[in-house]
Amino acid sequence: MNGGVEVYSRNYERPEAEFHFGKPYVRTLNYIRAENNSRWSFHMHSHSDTLEIAYVLSGKGAIYCNGRFFALTEGDIVVKNPMVSHAESSDSLEPIEQICLSIDDLKFEDGENNVFPMVGLSPIIKSGCKRKLLDSLFRDIIEQTVDINSPDMEYTNALLKMILTVILRQTRQLIIERKHIECGELMHEVRKYIETHYMENLSLENIANTFHISVYYLARQFKKYTGFTLNTYILSCKIGEAQRRLIFTDDSISEIAQGSGYSNLSYFYATFKKKVGCTPKAYKNIYKLSAK
Repeated sequence: MNGGVEVYSRNYERPEAEFHFGKPYVRTLNYIRAENNSRWSFHMHSHSDTLEIAYVLSGKGAIYCNGRFFALTEGDIVVKNPMVSHAESSDSLEPIEQICLSIDDLKFEDGENNVFPMVGLSPIIKSGCKRKLLDSLFRDIIEQTVDINSPDMEYTNALLKMILTVILRQTRQLIIERKHIECGELMHEVRKYIETHYMENLSLENIANTFHISVYYLARQFKKYTGFTLNTYILSCKIGEAQRRLIFTDDSISEIAQGSGYSNLSYFYATFKKKVGCTPKAYKNIYKLSAK
């Protein structure tokens, strides 16, 4: 405190870019005010190669997308990815006012061109606490472009990047959670696949090919979600099946080895002993004695 003036001061490090989305630009802009036509609607259509993001500035409306109707209200962000069919209409009592930006050259990390990472099936993202900021940014774009002979597109595209950053911050945690769920579900399917195919000649490569994912991604995510390396889990399934059959069947050790995915009997003996601590025959005898 100095003479009744409170001063706040802080130094900051140079930050890394939080989001990487290429060099997106506004290819087409549509500003819609339906107050003079309360029955305004737009027929079913899609955009072949661009992303469209709409923002509802005022009023209400509806959009048909992904086989469902969604209500639109002030502050809603509507994401329409390429090749996604949709139709729109305005509310007759509270006519919609919205801006639609057709965006090109958008590229998120590990994503397709001009595809916005969505959460679930709804095309709508709520602006929440960022509504005033988004209102201001979209209104600024309107002021820079609508009814302007030579709009400042460099400034407009800078505003676009700010808008994308705000929207991504709004959805980041939901996107992370969704990816976590999807990855967990995928690793669950991988685990089930191993449990029903362990007797085959499984490898990291052919499992990755079966699920159309990279070897690196499979290895890293499987260990993360199960606590086991893929090879360790395959081995556990093989030895577990051998142990079950040694205890509960009268099959020969050769048959058990074959049924557990081992074509080489000597290799089966060596692997079983290393994993269990005794030979298959000794293991069988131990449980025979304990059953008497």
